[in-house]
Amino acid sequence: MVKLEDVMNSFIDGRIFRALVKTGDFIILAIITAICCIPMVTIGASLTAAFYAGRKLVLDEESYVYKDFFKSFKLNIVQGIGLELVLAVIGIVLYGNYKAALLWGHNGGGTIAVGFVYLTIGIGLIYIAIVLYSFALLSRYNNTIMGTIKNALVICVHHLPQTIVMLVITIALLYFTYLYFIVMVLTIPIILYADSYIFARIFKALEEPSSNENDDSDSEVEDGADNF
Repeated sequence: MVKLEDVMNSFIDGRIFRALVKTGDFIILAIITAICCIPMVTIGASLTAAFYAGRKLVLDEESYVYKDFFKSFKLNIVQGIGLELVLAVIGIVLYGNYKAALLWGHNGGGTIAVGFVYLTIGIGLIYIAIVLYSFALLSRYNNTIMGTIKNALVICVHHLPQTIVMLVITIALLYFTYLYFIVMVLTIPIILYADSYIFARIFKALEEPSSNENDDSDSEVEDGADNF
């Protein structure tokens, strides 16, 4: 006869249990992130900390969600706020251009105005990708604010397929959350998991080449990591 203890040990050591634990960790991470975003000015530091803790969860590194979150939050709060403010200014300018293009179209701008509307939408999608990549990069590398934004643009274009997948998941689930706010307890953890998983794979691809060059400390990728 199979012992209950053996069954429980098998369950605890199995994939189902690990999946349930990880799901709970991402729900906790989402709650902490949402709470820390309430002051608005700390949104940047909160997203940076969320990507830091999320990456460790995705890679199954030994970690404690709240400790990892607040470790990164405290470390990056100043630069996170600065990065957030710069990106906010850029976002306001882009939104102003979008509204101006719409107004131009309504006032008889014709095909050219419609083209500008679609252009601003396209630039807006790139902007969203840059925002996500910027805070993910800040959680992993040291760099200036403008250097982080520049690298975010380069990497999001270089890894375009992953960027598209991430944008579709993030925007779709955020829109669904906007329509049905109560589902955020599920949608936000899914967004954090999906984005963290994609960033973990991208960072691994960026860092692996440097480990294969005989530990050459002045390799291109390692120099990039030091300057991020």
